[in-house]
Amino acid sequence: MSYVELSYWIPLLPALGFVLLILFGRSLPGRSSGWIATAVMAVAAVLALGLLRDVVLAAPGWNLAALLGGNHEEALAKAGSPDFPFRLEWTWLAIRGEAGIPLVIYIDALAAVVTAMVALASLFIHLFSIGYMHGEERYPTFFAYLQLFSAAMLAFVLAGNFFHSLLAWEVMGLMSYLLIGFLYKKKTAQQAQKKAFITTKLADLGFMLGLFWLYLLIGNFDLADLASEQTLAMIGTGAAAAVGLLVFVAAMGKSAQFPLHVWLLDAMEGPTPVSAMIHAATMVAAGVYLTGRFYPLLIHGEVLWVVAWVGAITALFAAVLAPAFADVKKILAWSTVSQLGYMFLGLGVFGWAAAMFHLLAHAFFKALLFLGSGSMIHGAKTQDIFEMDRLKKYMPWTYWTFLIGALALMGIPPFAGFWSKDLILHAAEEHARFLWLVGLVAAFFTAFYTTRMIVIAFHKPRTASPWKAAAWTQGAPWLNLGPDEAEPDPSPPEGHHPHESGAEMITALVALAVLSLLVGFWGSPLFGYGLLTLLYWGEAPELLPAAKLMGGYVTGTLVALAGAGLAVYWYAADPLRQRAPLWLTQALQRRLYLDEFYYRVLGALAQAPTYALELFDRYVVDALVDLVGYLSLVASSFLRHLQSGRFAVYALYMLLGALALYVGGVR
Repeated sequence: MSYVELSYWIPLLPALGFVLLILFGRSLPGRSSGWIATAVMAVAAVLALGLLRDVVLAAPGWNLAALLGGNHEEALAKAGSPDFPFRLEWTWLAIRGEAGIPLVIYIDALAAVVTAMVALASLFIHLFSIGYMHGEERYPTFFAYLQLFSAAMLAFVLAGNFFHSLLAWEVMGLMSYLLIGFLYKKKTAQQAQKKAFITTKLADLGFMLGLFWLYLLIGNFDLADLASEQTLAMIGTGAAAAVGLLVFVAAMGKSAQFPLHVWLLDAMEGPTPVSAMIHAATMVAAGVYLTGRFYPLLIHGEVLWVVAWVGAITALFAAVLAPAFADVKKILAWSTVSQLGYMFLGLGVFGWAAAMFHLLAHAFFKALLFLGSGSMIHGAKTQDIFEMDRLKKYMPWTYWTFLIGALALMGIPPFAGFWSKDLILHAAEEHARFLWLVGLVAAFFTAFYTTRMIVIAFHKPRTASPWKAAAWTQGAPWLNLGPDEAEPDPSPPEGHHPHESGAEMITALVALAVLSLLVGFWGSPLFGYGLLTLLYWGEAPELLPAAKLMGGYVTGTLVALAGAGLAVYWYAADPLRQRAPLWLTQALQRRLYLDEFYYRVLGALAQAPTYALELFDRYVVDALVDLVGYLSLVASSFLRHLQSGRFAVYALYMLLGALALYVGGVR
């Protein structure tokens, strides 16, 4: 039996793990629930890797020399399997013989690669969580939630029917809500989970409207049918643009693109493994993946330029704000927003394969960075980089693995981010030179804030945090909470020295560090663009010789080194060589006041109609109810005299009744 035939077990196993843990987790001893969940994800990861192997063997093979020479007519070296892309289908929602909506698993190269990525990243996040979450009150519940979250993302990736994609998409949203607010006793966690849920649900309306509009146009939800020329001709350019943009709005919400980015930073209120899960391999990646699946529609509707501009603006916006923060998880959250912007920029400038390559590479190195930050927090007892106290000395395993993730994020060769990000920048240079410049500036700031984080947290002694001392950070105005409602982040206790994390946590970090290096080689010219030729979209992959890419590689590396060098120059010195103006620091740390604008202006506008509804409810609906009650009282006050219980009264009523009948002519 092939792994393709077993592919439905990949999302089903963690779903069953969720059922097991949510029902019986509390009766399991010690950390058993964590190990069971991790074992389930290990089996799913083995199946996902086997599925990827089957796809690599079944996919078309390409002659690299012919591709690089532009001779696409002779580039096909091996025809793909006649069954590829693979498709498994079951009858579902069939009522009285009607066809219903089929349950479809669709496995092409992209689905296989992303499935393997999600399964592996989720496996190591589960493994890390065994140690990190030890001692938590709801330990089994946490792993149950992680299991269902993983199952939903895997089901989303493998879905061959957009209706089922929507179902899995919504389950991810629900689990995100529950995991962000896992520490439910904190006011900030309560507000953050609501903020994330409402923001993404508003964006999800675009997915629903676009999806059902698409159904009205073509009569099905089938993913494979969307790319056919006949289907695109049936849809038309205008409708394709409208449907594509509606779906893209949903992707903007899920992947936290400007101006719907506001929820992601506050999602850091969840435990750190949740941050790794949401911001690396699963939920935020889903928006990029969905946009990639709707790519034919976006091209046909001629709206890729919208995707490119949103991505470029987001990449720069988030990269500029990150250096103003001291919370290690929030710095990485801004980094995630920025890197997702790069992916959308790549999609918008016809760099489809480059964007998917960066999606894969980013999942591993950003999961590594978030889990590394969890190890830092676990050892230093603070999230503030200024309070972490020379972590390199006390946490060498965390330092070196975190450094690998940081180099991959900065785009330093030979790590994964170097190969994938520079391919996106090359596509931007070819199709939108101004956006290429925006991408380079964002790359400079990426290297700057990443190096700043490493220098302060790992190399400098503990100092008082300027973030916590700033008056404008008291409370959490971005969550609509005042100083008396928002608990301040704790500082490390007096005399505390950082310590290295446990074996499970270090193992996960090392495994992700290895992947952050090796995945980049798979898509690099050093290994024949293996990933890109697998992820082809269209008739044949569009590849360029390494010599033609060399200028971009050199430029990107120099820009990253310049950003890193400036950060070392400013932050390695004692005292700091440079401080931003107070007004700028305040504006950046308050996120340019956009979150507060949403709460106070858009929130007020949204509440305005409720005042009219309140008046209608009070003076119309309530008045009618009160009138019915009043009439009932009046009627009852009369009728109650008929049931007095006194014989003389009943005799009088009988006499009056008899007289009435007599007068009425009854004999």
